[in-house]
Amino acid sequence: MVNSRLSIVKSKISDLVSRFRQVQSENEALSVRVENLETHILELKNKIESNIGSEDFSGEQELLAKKDTIIENLELEKERAENKVRELEEMLMLKDNTLQVQKNTINELTEQNKLIKLAKEMSSEKGDNHELKIKINELIRDIDRCIDLLND
Repeated sequence: MVNSRLSIVKSKISDLVSRFRQVQSENEALSVRVENLETHILELKNKIESNIGSEDFSGEQELLAKKDTIIENLELEKERAENKVRELEEMLMLKDNTLQVQKNTINELTEQNKLIKLAKEMSSEKGDNHELKIKINELIRDIDRCIDLLND
């Protein structure tokens, strides 16, 4: 039962890692796209400035309109990307919380399993006393280690 839960948790962790990598790649793609648009804006700005410096003003209004459109599109895309990042961060936090709860549950179940096995060995009449003594000695060593850590 613990193994099946452990495999489920491992599967969920794997899913989270793959989703995180996918989000990273999406974020990188958006960053590249924003950089390309910024470069394009700079090129348009330079073109406009060079046209203003010359006597040819024929396409100035058209270039300004394109610049404004590109800026608006960039702002919208930036806002969408920021919203997506926020959503993904919230989702990741929820997944992290779920993962922590599941880890705690696994630890609790593992301890319960150990206790049940120990109780089962202690209660069986046919049980090997040698194995029981080994288990008790392990528990005593664990307690001694805990006491030593507390004393340090």
